[in-house]
Amino acid sequence: MRFKILAILIFLFSQIYSQTYDKNYFRSPVNIPVRLAGNFGEIRSNHFHSGIDIKVPFVGVKLYAAADGYVSRIRKSAGGYGNALYITHSNGLRTVYGHMQKFTDEIEKYTEQYQYKQKKFEVTIYPDTGKFKVKKGDLIGYAGNSGYSYGPHLHFEIREAENDIPLNPELFNFKITDNVKPKIFLAEIVPLDKNSSVNGKFTKQEFKVFYKNGRYYIPKIIETKGKAGIAVKAHDYMNYVRNTQGIYSAKMYVDDTLYFSYKLDKFSFYETRYINSFIDYAERQLTKRNFQRLWKEPGNKLSIYKTVVNSGVLNFNDNRIHKIKIILADCFGNKSYLYLKIRGNKPDINLPENSNMFFYDRDNYFIKPDFRVIIKNGTLYKNTDINFKKYTSSGELYSDIYELNSYLIPAHENIFYAVKPKNLPKKLIGKALLVNIDKNGKLNPLDGTFINGLISGKCKCFGKFAVAVDTTAPHVKLKKVNKENNYENHKKISFIIKDELSGIKDYKVTIDNKLIIFSYDKKNDKISYIFDNHITYNRFHKLKLTVTDKKNNKSVFNLTFFK
Repeated sequence: MRFKILAILIFLFSQIYSQTYDKNYFRSPVNIPVRLAGNFGEIRSNHFHSGIDIKVPFVGVKLYAAADGYVSRIRKSAGGYGNALYITHSNGLRTVYGHMQKFTDEIEKYTEQYQYKQKKFEVTIYPDTGKFKVKKGDLIGYAGNSGYSYGPHLHFEIREAENDIPLNPELFNFKITDNVKPKIFLAEIVPLDKNSSVNGKFTKQEFKVFYKNGRYYIPKIIETKGKAGIAVKAHDYMNYVRNTQGIYSAKMYVDDTLYFSYKLDKFSFYETRYINSFIDYAERQLTKRNFQRLWKEPGNKLSIYKTVVNSGVLNFNDNRIHKIKIILADCFGNKSYLYLKIRGNKPDINLPENSNMFFYDRDNYFIKPDFRVIIKNGTLYKNTDINFKKYTSSGELYSDIYELNSYLIPAHENIFYAVKPKNLPKKLIGKALLVNIDKNGKLNPLDGTFINGLISGKCKCFGKFAVAVDTTAPHVKLKKVNKENNYENHKKISFIIKDELSGIKDYKVTIDNKLIIFSYDKKNDKISYIFDNHITYNRFHKLKLTVTDKKNNKSVFNLTFFK
């Protein structure tokens, strides 16, 4: 009991503390109006968006320190945030600037020296506290499109520095104009067990919403039997931008009593993958539509929920009509209302619970002669039926195909798989790997370790699995500028590097037998080098590029060029 009280006090203190920050402490990181391409908490693949994406008209827009502080982390990455800076401030917060084109010359030079010392492009550096001090409004670099970015913008975050907990930047005063209400498009009513139904059907039912006199509504009374949940498809919008935004908060009232609510003020990176329980995951996989659930599955540990009565699950057994009111809001006080009515009653059937299940709150083991699976406690969001099939594979695979449940079921942690290979020559053991076969038949690598006659691997997914081999070297292609390979009038040299199965492990480039760091743009499979003082000019050079995949297949590309 004592520990429970302590946990509650810590939680309450953290909530109070997070609300005491000076909302005017930061200035905008750009000198142009703040227009958002994406807001905090917006639904993304396997995560909530942890910052705001500020639109910029072109690559190279100047970026500024949002407050006094020091550069505490520098990151160069082929994916993720690409070129990113982290600045720690005296108020206990840290700001993050992602997808940058480049840093200031001083920071770029320091980072490059570190890259050459480590002999690799991707680096994370933690400079000494006094190395790069900044004042509010100091130039820190330039906006870009690096990492997993698909258009010029600044990904900007505010975090609690101690634990790197992202806070909602829209709650600070960045002079964002927004007087546009969220829009609600559809609602789902979902039966939550085998005995439950909606309008006489045992599958989820979709309802179009109508708008009149400033509110959304569903005109017909919805009949439910047993347990049911409500999910809504909705988006927020802002002034001056056309793109959609995420919903900040939701409240659901049942007969005028607050029954369920959430608010996206902050969340930890540990919990962000719970978004796959926050939404209708299967619907997103099938149609790319996002329905936000107004109930909480038992394995969902998101901290954003504020009011949760009966986990948000509706279970009316009285044959009465119940009024449901849903309020969706953004950070700026704009609200939309959805009204509907549900008449509930007891289920007509009483099927026993299936004992052949994976459980969300314990370790699960699934053992077949040639196929083994471990699902750790906390991997699932709810108890899940076991469905297993085995297929004879085609000639390109070195095992049968094993299907465990559907790819439409989300997993929070890695599931460990092991498959016994079939007709695998000894010389290919080192080239073997486990693959997940997606709905289009594409082989997705899970790496692979040969242990006790089995090829093992892991992924955060269910679906089809088999053993494949990778004996093909990566593909390398020069982005030619002319037939003579004359780069006299060109600023950089680039290559496309791809691997069809196991993926690129590393690459190395030398020019005139000297290591040269090429930047890596993973989304475009491109490596590039902007010519600088690491080479001499007005002469022919000999370049050697070696690319290695994760099964140690190598490609070597030699080039003589003039610069």
